[in-house]
Amino acid sequence: MNDSARKSWPVRIFHVLSSFGLATILLVILMLQTWLATLEQVHFGLHTTLQKYFDIHSWYVIPDAGIIREDLVGKYLPPLPGGYWVCALLALNLTLGGIIRMRKGWRTAGVLMAHFSIVFMIIAGGVAQLKEERGVMMLSEEENGPLPKTADYANAFTETTIEITEVKDGKPVGPVHFVKDAYYSDLTLKDQRKVNLPKLPFDLELQGFVANAKAMSTGSMAPDRGEPVVDGWFLYSREPNKESELDTPGIHARVMPRDGGKGQVMLLVATDPDAFGPRPPVTVKSGDRTFVVRLDKRVWPVPFQITLTDARSEYHPNTNRAKLFESDVIRTQNGQETKHFIEMNEPMRQGGLTLYQRTMMNSPSGGSQESTISGFEVVRNPSDKWPEYSIWVASFGLCLHFLIKLWSFLFRSKSTPAPQS
Repeated sequence: MNDSARKSWPVRIFHVLSSFGLATILLVILMLQTWLATLEQVHFGLHTTLQKYFDIHSWYVIPDAGIIREDLVGKYLPPLPGGYWVCALLALNLTLGGIIRMRKGWRTAGVLMAHFSIVFMIIAGGVAQLKEERGVMMLSEEENGPLPKTADYANAFTETTIEITEVKDGKPVGPVHFVKDAYYSDLTLKDQRKVNLPKLPFDLELQGFVANAKAMSTGSMAPDRGEPVVDGWFLYSREPNKESELDTPGIHARVMPRDGGKGQVMLLVATDPDAFGPRPPVTVKSGDRTFVVRLDKRVWPVPFQITLTDARSEYHPNTNRAKLFESDVIRTQNGQETKHFIEMNEPMRQGGLTLYQRTMMNSPSGGSQESTISGFEVVRNPSDKWPEYSIWVASFGLCLHFLIKLWSFLFRSKSTPAPQS
């Protein structure tokens, strides 16, 4: 390569992006982020911490200094680049430097395989960040219990939707209309946003989304943030839970009739995860038509039915720490029934979904300590098995590289005798 080519900007950029120095810097940053995120999740929960450090929308992260020392609470550490983009840059660095620039040959085949597997693992994490869906499916052993015995759907952990359904004689009529939380999750008490519903005789005006709300009576306490009061009730904003899926979001909504009338004001609160059964919806009248409006965790269908036949739990003596959670279920798909056994760290995989044993509890009528309700974490992740594949490839590549080096050492030792004095 001549001097002019060496000094060209594309070549310089290529050498920087593929350099070993950049890889070292990125790995040090990832190590620091992982350490800080591990400390921070103790205080703020896993989901919130992952969103802060490794979400695609987080271009930079400002760590909380209070996780290191208590006297630093309220102060912050120097900002770091977002973990998602650090991983993306590391994948580019390994591709350019560890695969493209590396000398090709049978002697480096193992190292090339190892580098490729690491890039593949990073890509798997990026796909999971963009495409993964997580929800929960709660089932009861009891046929007519507070929760269903059989279900073919899961509720998202954190995503919510406003559901609007027309009813007649107590039964749903027509399709269910949804308003996704992307339309209202950023609203404060000072913000108002109109959502047009052209297929309904009214629109909705949304205001003041609360991440973790509780319907509070003005007889118990007065609103101190200017919250709207509806029939003596308002949405009290509580501190978010460490586990974000335990939050009960709420929002203020107003029905906007097509005739320009004032419309009905209502408070919508998601179902409490500790409650048995859904929260009653709000009824809306429009002429001679009746609608019910509900705010709840987003529901997404599962391509098969799961029936809980037996739930078993065991705890460590004198503690609430789980020792054993396991369930016997029946999967029904295309008219065929298949029995499955699910326990902690032994999920069920089927049709691109993975069902993990998540929680156990007793129904309100249950008097014994034996659990009758089982909760499954349902995960849809197209890259679910990719990390496992990459580990196998990396292990094979490193073993191959070791054997090549060992063979070269033994062969060279035999073919090159030591000089005689």
